[in-house]
Amino acid sequence: MGDRWRSHGPAWWFGEGSFKSLFNRTPYRKRPFAKGALPFEKIRQQEEPTTFIDSARVPRVPKRTDMFARALFGDMGKVVQEGSKNGYYVLKNPMGYCSRRALGALILLQDGQPAAEIAKSAQDSQCNADNVKASLYYLGADAVGLSPAPDWTYYSHDAAGNEIEPYHKNAISILIDQGHETMDATSGDDWISAAQSMRAYLRSSLIGGIVAEQIRRLGYGARVHSVLDGEVLQPPLLLLSGLGEVSRIGEVILNPYLGPRLKSGVVTTDMPFVYDKPINFGMQTFCENCNKCARECPAGAITAGPKVMFNGYEIWKSDSERCARYRITNLLGSMCGRCMKTCPWNLEGLFKEAPFRWLAMHYPKAAKWLARLDDKLGNGQINRVKKWWWDLELQPDGRYIPAKETNARALSLDLDLKPEDQTLAVYPAHLAPPPYPVPFPMDREAGLEAFQALLSPEEHKARLAKGETEDLVPQFRMPEGPPPVMPVKLSKKRVMAKDIARYEFVAPDGADLPSFDAGAHIDVVVAPEYFRQYSLAGDPADRSKYVIGVLEEKEGKGGSKLMHRIFEEGRKVFISPPRNHFPLADNAGKTLLIGGGIGVTPLIAMAHELHAKGADFSLFYCARQRETAGFVEDLEQVPWRDQVRFFLSAEGKRADLQTLLAGYESGDQLYTCGPSNFMDAVFAAAERNTWPEEALHREYFSVPDDAEYENHDFTVRLANDGRSFDVPAEKSIVDVLGAAGIHIDVKCSEGICGVCVARYTEGDVEHRDFVLGKKERVEKMMTCCSRAREEGGEVVLDL
Repeated sequence: MGDRWRSHGPAWWFGEGSFKSLFNRTPYRKRPFAKGALPFEKIRQQEEPTTFIDSARVPRVPKRTDMFARALFGDMGKVVQEGSKNGYYVLKNPMGYCSRRALGALILLQDGQPAAEIAKSAQDSQCNADNVKASLYYLGADAVGLSPAPDWTYYSHDAAGNEIEPYHKNAISILIDQGHETMDATSGDDWISAAQSMRAYLRSSLIGGIVAEQIRRLGYGARVHSVLDGEVLQPPLLLLSGLGEVSRIGEVILNPYLGPRLKSGVVTTDMPFVYDKPINFGMQTFCENCNKCARECPAGAITAGPKVMFNGYEIWKSDSERCARYRITNLLGSMCGRCMKTCPWNLEGLFKEAPFRWLAMHYPKAAKWLARLDDKLGNGQINRVKKWWWDLELQPDGRYIPAKETNARALSLDLDLKPEDQTLAVYPAHLAPPPYPVPFPMDREAGLEAFQALLSPEEHKARLAKGETEDLVPQFRMPEGPPPVMPVKLSKKRVMAKDIARYEFVAPDGADLPSFDAGAHIDVVVAPEYFRQYSLAGDPADRSKYVIGVLEEKEGKGGSKLMHRIFEEGRKVFISPPRNHFPLADNAGKTLLIGGGIGVTPLIAMAHELHAKGADFSLFYCARQRETAGFVEDLEQVPWRDQVRFFLSAEGKRADLQTLLAGYESGDQLYTCGPSNFMDAVFAAAERNTWPEEALHREYFSVPDDAEYENHDFTVRLANDGRSFDVPAEKSIVDVLGAAGIHIDVKCSEGICGVCVARYTEGDVEHRDFVLGKKERVEKMMTCCSRAREEGGEVVLDL
């Protein structure tokens, strides 16, 4: 009897300790499914959201603007990119990993063709609205709202860089509660945090997909927009559909019954239905008087200041970059939702906290003492009684083991956070990256300036009233000049040898590709985090295709393995235009081409060009065995095959480099590519045969083993304006200048691609690259890896 009283007594009646209670255990007993379980009809509705949207000037930005996309492409640097690879920030907890995999599978079901005819049963707008809502509530949605989908809620370009023409005029917004029971037991940034998010995203994607498919069967277009593949901005749609108001947390829309602990999904459609109206439950006044989320944010990303206008929206604008950096690199947890955890609106249920909700809605200016009361009651602390999960983290070998540490934060009750103590950056539309799958380093200095330049809503409206609308809202503009990448189609793939595949790329429309010179390479976007450089092996005279050969490096960083696994014929791929850091010299005497293994690739293009010119050349191909040597079949069929000699160790034919390189004559040139120890041997034999340095050329395709360098602090000064920057031991020149808003193109960050080369006019440089020769190093350096030779030294760059 005592147990029954504890479980079903007064605490159960009034919702003490659980979201469910006697009064809401059967949510639809007296309510139709179309109304949902939560009494939204009690919330005041109005024609416009409680925050201003300058809809005529809201800029559309590329999906590439998303901070997690920026992290993955390397815009925030190598450390954050590593934390983003394969969604590691989610995968490092097993439950988050499982949910994310299922989410990826559901992408295939997000869109489809509608039936040829519209069903007669789906032509009444009110009936459609009721049916859509009832279906979603039955399937497990916690809140549903219907709204228009204005053009300005669509991204300008999709993840592949294609322009998006808004295609549906209506939107169905779906909210899923992350759950108070679990949220109560977390710190908000421990090992369960990502799993909470992924579970909610998975549910919204699943039930949204079911309803979208049914809408298509009724004859209307419908597309799901999930966290992994969406083409609309969801927060404004949540506002328009009456599912919440803007909160201090920033882009998080706060719901009167679920608080901020929600995740959303959207279905856009051309099915007609009656729209819901925006709601007003006093959130704006409440958040003006409460900054608990800002106080508790571990990244310091939430503003303690007033609302501003950002991209045409009135909002408490957070520092999204700092937020994303922390969520991705959180060492003692998986992601973060501490703002949701500690918000006073993270309420337990409809009945237990009804007095708080009533006061907060009707007297929002009481927020300050309500927030203090929230602190006194310990709300936002960790309720260890409700913890049901193990803290597990992913190991490099793929195992999950108990985490050694986990975030377990107490409330920062003594912190008095003031806006003047914060340094925040924002990235409006004019600072957005272009929709190209290449790195676009974040310019934090520009972001800090942009935050200071944000207008208050009152200033914005005053300028509107005066007609001063020019540059009132910065717009996104595509950069001038040719794009850094171009789309091609993988037309042919052939396995040439063990672990070596040959790929042919053609233009999607069959047109000629840009011309290239022998020795050139292209950058292949294997995935956002894998941007790989491959030499062109085809005939430079044949512009119908590009040919590359790729060795799958089992112990590499993952780019070649992924390429071998996912690159199949017909795939659309992004590549850079050809670039050449390994050109043939003009007017050479005899040219010797010596390739080691897959390093023969650029030498094949050189042989094609030399043959076309009628030049004197020989190609020596060295490999262990025929079965592991690429391009053998190709080389046996070229018109200059008499100039090719194979040296295959397994067949008893090893190259005698000393003999092959004998007889140097003035004007002869030597080109070699292959493993670093192979090229060292070639150069050593050439030097013994009196070949001069200017006649020796090599290209690395991986960083060779070399003596370890000791990093130390030094200074870099700009010759054009005299500005100086301290370069600490753990950072490169590229890192430091990039943080100051001075962009230098960079790819490999290892000194082998040559992209970040810069001229220097003063300083003793320790050259760590594998591109520049001795003469070039007199005035050029690779800024990704080379440094001042002495501690405290200074290098003057002429950029």
